[in-house]
Amino acid sequence: MLKIAIAFAIATLVAVFATRDFSASSDPRYSQITDGEVVEFFRTSASFDEAEQAWHIPVHGWVYQPEDSTVRKALFASIMKNEFGLVPSNETEANFTRRINLMIADNERDRHIVISMAGQTFVLPESAPNGHFAMTITLSASAVEKFRSGAVLAYSAVVDPAVNSQFGGESLLVGPAGLSIISDIDDTVKISNINDRRSLLQHTFLLDFAAVPGMAPLYAQWSGQGASLHFVSSSPWQLYAPLDEFLAAAGFPVSTLTLKAVRFRDKTLFDLFKKGTETKPATIEKILRTYKGRRFILVGDSGEHDPEVYAALLRKFPDQIQTVYIRNVSSETFDNDRFTMLFDGIDSDRWQLFKEADSIQPLNNPPELPAKTSQ
Repeated sequence: MLKIAIAFAIATLVAVFATRDFSASSDPRYSQITDGEVVEFFRTSASFDEAEQAWHIPVHGWVYQPEDSTVRKALFASIMKNEFGLVPSNETEANFTRRINLMIADNERDRHIVISMAGQTFVLPESAPNGHFAMTITLSASAVEKFRSGAVLAYSAVVDPAVNSQFGGESLLVGPAGLSIISDIDDTVKISNINDRRSLLQHTFLLDFAAVPGMAPLYAQWSGQGASLHFVSSSPWQLYAPLDEFLAAAGFPVSTLTLKAVRFRDKTLFDLFKKGTETKPATIEKILRTYKGRRFILVGDSGEHDPEVYAALLRKFPDQIQTVYIRNVSSETFDNDRFTMLFDGIDSDRWQLFKEADSIQPLNNPPELPAKTSQ
């Protein structure tokens, strides 16, 4: 396995430096990208400052050169076969190729992306070694009002006319008051079997993504009652587009996704979904602190550490977090040692362990939760 990992890393580095194009435009009017490169904007949520009467609009994206390396793909397939007995089939080859190509894409560092937003032009900071760039733009309420479409503000990259592609992004305009849902993805709304490494890899890189029954209608119902939706997951940023497409196709409301930063070099890729406890608390806290006037519902599953993360946050932010819902994928009971210890001293109507989405009653204020069961 060590030889495979070393070969994999060498093949990655050779391909990166063999194909990299350093001739991106230096014209300050345009984004520093060349034809064939991709700028992917991740949907964000803007916050409104009532004192300033202004919107703070995060812009976050990734600039990369698509890759289709048969060598690296073959090495990855070899590791999956040798370690887990997984082999792409005719039915799964397209999924495997697309997702692996995203993972091995050539990240473009030190690139300035120029965007047009609300009739103004902004030059974003240089992209990092992982190709990501980020900046928060502040616009007056009146400026946003002219360009918003409902609760969405769209923008686009300014590219040289020689670049035969257009790239656009959007930010959700989330007000200072109301209800927000923060949700996990894997095994909460998407079937992943995260505690089974072989099944996890199969669901991540081979199979069509599949929704957990009933969760999309539940989230759509909450959205219909005015809730905003934020997904926080340990899945890698490289899979943002496939995940966002899956969520939309499955009927989930438009949402933001905060994922995990991973650089693809060797078989450490197989540790992608470990230790969400190291990234999720800080990410969720940032959302809570950004929207101090909103109430929150947290939704996760019992497969890994969502209960531990959510219980700690509920204690830390008792006035903001209204309810915690935990999908039971581990055949536990609400009164076992794990849950009695985690939620000791917390009112029983502040959290619920559930198996089926339809056991969660329509949201009220405050919510009327069904009695706890031994699911």
